Amino acid sequence: MFVAKVIAAAVVLTHGVLGEGIHLLNCSPFGAAGNTRIWYSLVAYCENDADCSSLGYVIPSNDRCIVSTSTTPDSFHTWEGGPQNCTFPTGITFGWNIPANAQSKPDFSSVGGGWNDFRSFDGYKDNKANGAGLAFHSCRKIYYYV
Repeated sequence: MFVAKVIAAAVVLTHGVLGEGIHLLNCSPFGAAGNTRIWYSLVAYCENDADCSSLGYVIPSNDRCIVSTSTTPDSFHTWEGGPQNCTFPTGITFGWNIPANAQSKPDFSSVGGGWNDFRSFDGYKDNKANGAGLAFHSCRKIYYYV
């Protein structure tokens, strides 16, 4: 009986670590100042959630949904304040509803749920560490859903 409980706990833990995740990211360009530089806010889907935290992982085009772009330095989308959504190139829509005061909460605090065409997710404030990115961009993790 004890062995069965340990195996069941390991399966649950593995799913939490290796399961899918969705991240709300703000991405800044790097490179020569003379080039047109674009700042992105995007939603990234990672079949293996750990990929979204990997600095070497470039988010495939079908797994990212661009919410906004700007040529104004550090001008990013406001993720908080009401229901929002974004539709990926695959046609799948992800929605969220982050409270207006979410950035004043401690890192990793719950910020409510998210949902897509298949299931619901629990959302959390991230610590703005660098994570997966785009070509020629560094992306900071603002919120994540698992």
